[in-house]
Formats: sequence, structure tokens, C-alpha cells
Amino acid sequence: MSKRHDLIVDVERLLRIVFRQLRQEVNGVLESELSVNEFMTLRMLVEGGPQKVTDVSKYLKVAPSHVTAITELMLSKGWVERQRSDTDRRIVEIVVLPEGEGVFRDFEERKRAYFFERFQDFTNEELTIILTLFRKLDRTTISQEE
Repeated sequence: MSKRHDLIVDVERLLRIVFRQLRQEVNGVLESELSVNEFMTLRMLVEGGPQKVTDVSKYLKVAPSHVTAITELMLSKGWVERQRSDTDRRIVEIVVLPEGEGVFRDFEERKRAYFFERFQDFTNEELTIILTLFRKLDRTTISQEE
């Protein structure tokens, strides 16, 4: 095998390992109080305002029925509510409540603290290299720039 082939195989293996570690560690930060999909849904609602279930399902890349289940759980926790759209009364939107926004902000801060701790031993130069490489890998950035 060529050196390039071996390098690509090593990159693929290491990416899998590191992403799994990061996912598990971030899940640990969220603890058992909040699922990743609940967190991502709250983020979308806090940052983007009221959303239809179909829009949330596209954002999370899950079935609308899964978003409905997440919504039911967050409704029971008092984090969100359903409201009729102001522009079209047939449309029902999910709206974040102050308690839900507070939960999101708390966990966002915990997550941010985790990443600051995780990268504390990296120099600014190393962080810049990581960012450069991930931007090169990120297909969404490429498609947005075109």
C-alpha cells in the first residue's frame, strides 16, 4: 500500500475515535437531564424563533415523528409550547418558553466550558491548524461560498 493510502486510513480511524470520544464527553456534560436532540432543538428555537416540526426534523435530520416525541417531552418539562402561526392559523409552531431558554443557556455554558478545558493544552497555532483543516473538510462551508 502507498503511504497516502495508509495516512488516509489512519485519519479515518482517528476521526472515528475522536468524534466518538467528544460525543460521549459532551453527552456527559449534558448528563441525563437533556438529550442531544432536545439540546439541538432548544438551540434552533432560541436562535431562530418559533419553528414548524418539519423544519426541526430537517435540521436534526430525523423523522417528524421523532421531533413530535421530543416536543412532547419538552412540553411536559415546561420548556416549550405549541402555538398557531401568526401568518397562517393552520400552521402549528414550537415556541421556546423562558424555562427552556434558561436550560439551553445553562447547558450551552457547560458545553463551552468543557471545550475550553478540552483544548486548554493546545497552542493558538495548533487551534488555527485544526480550524483550517476542518474548514477544508466542511462541505457546507464550500457550498455556502459558491
